[in-house]
Amino acid sequence: MSRWLGNRQVLVEQADRYRDLAGRGDLRELSRAVMRAACANGSMTGVGVENMELLRALPDDDRLELAGIWARWYAHVDDDWTAEEFRRDLEYLRTELLMVASGVARGLDGDLLAAERHAELSRLRDEYFVWSTHRIWELADAELAAGRTPDAAVLAAFRRTGAAANTPGLGRTHVSANGSEPGLRKLLAGFPGPVLNSGEPWADQALEEAASGGEPWLRLLAHAAPATAGTPSVKWRRTGCGLLDAVGPEEARSALLRWFELAALNRTVPLRGHPHLPFDVNACFDVYNSHTLRGLAWMLSFLPPGPDTVHALVGLVETSLDHRSGEVPRSLHVAEAGIVALSLTDDRTARSELETLSKWVTHKGALLRIGKALAGR
Repeated sequence: MSRWLGNRQVLVEQADRYRDLAGRGDLRELSRAVMRAACANGSMTGVGVENMELLRALPDDDRLELAGIWARWYAHVDDDWTAEEFRRDLEYLRTELLMVASGVARGLDGDLLAAERHAELSRLRDEYFVWSTHRIWELADAELAAGRTPDAAVLAAFRRTGAAANTPGLGRTHVSANGSEPGLRKLLAGFPGPVLNSGEPWADQALEEAASGGEPWLRLLAHAAPATAGTPSVKWRRTGCGLLDAVGPEEARSALLRWFELAALNRTVPLRGHPHLPFDVNACFDVYNSHTLRGLAWMLSFLPPGPDTVHALVGLVETSLDHRSGEVPRSLHVAEAGIVALSLTDDRTARSELETLSKWVTHKGALLRIGKALAGR
């Protein structure tokens, strides 16, 4: 069976097998049947979301017994593994055992394999993206259900992975597929954490100032640009203007200018990239934070123009198109947001700067956006 499990009927047949075994009370054989399926279905399918729900619908005593079988198996996997039965290496099998044990016991025994879950999730703390071939976010689900919140650095890795689904150049990568998974997106919707990922100078400063400023500032930072929007909608702009009024237009302008200047700096907390990424993750923008940066660029254009507005936006465009991160700009999305903000700024020097940008910018996407801006579209 391929990794992505093209034949979904397989899951239906497996579910029938699970019901039969559970009905006969043969939980030991059920535990092996589930693991055979998890190893045969493919890493990104595992036991299957629907079938895990089936297992969690079993009586509590059966769920706890199954979880205990898998937990003991996990601890002694070297003694209980045969290539003929599971056709996977030990690391793969161990991870799937951790997944199914944590999943079936969720809501009943949050301490079972808690240290092992923590260790597995902690491996993500230094990752820019989550490239795991397992549905590893389900371990974070189990921790949250047990009343424990994984580290903010783990959340940051999941956030960046979720953002990868709408990041140019990542459309057919494994990380983009992970980011599109409904289970991951559901996790992110309920995963508590700071409004921005830390580790970038501008984001760290924004978080510090927002913590001092209180709720209005936090709401301002939370008003990120929609991932697929090229320009602010009327509704988005109305909300943004209200947030700017709440924090104070001049205070907001000063903060945005400070943050944009810091955006030119590289990360302060280094992360690991991946051979399939054509850029240096420590020189590019955090793809999750970048949507907030885009929104802040738009919001700066909503304020009455100040002496430094155009300069700050041009600087943001230049920083975002910088190729210091490798073959691609640091963030085309942020560069385009800065170009749009220049076109929305009520300042006669903004058009002159756009014309200057059109003469040296070489990226086709950015040039197209500049052309639209100059044409008033």
